[in-house]
Amino acid sequence: MLLKVKRKFSSAHRLPRYDGDCNNLHGHTWTVEFLIDGPVKETGMVEDFKVLKKLLDGALPDHKYLNDFVENPTAENMARYLFDKVSAVLSARGLKLKQTELWENENASAIVQAD
Repeated sequence: MLLKVKRKFSSAHRLPRYDGDCNNLHGHTWTVEFLIDGPVKETGMVEDFKVLKKLLDGALPDHKYLNDFVENPTAENMARYLFDKVSAVLSARGLKLKQTELWENENASAIVQAD
């Protein structure tokens, strides 16, 4: 069974390798969607959404400076960072992260999928 959970977080960053305005410090309210795979338990659920939201929120860099986590925090690099971080958290619960889609704004996103 696949579950999709959408979360939001706000953060600041700058793109040191970008020749333009994004080289300057600026912020975003990001939207991130996680596609999670797992078996349906006898409770009828893969995992309680309340539990998943808490786990995912704990992995998000909310109100942080993203350059402290990723040297060049483009949407693509941040999507990979979040995919790897959340994969480890979910794996410990017997769940597999299939996809992370990170929306920089309502018109642009980066997607990382499991191999």
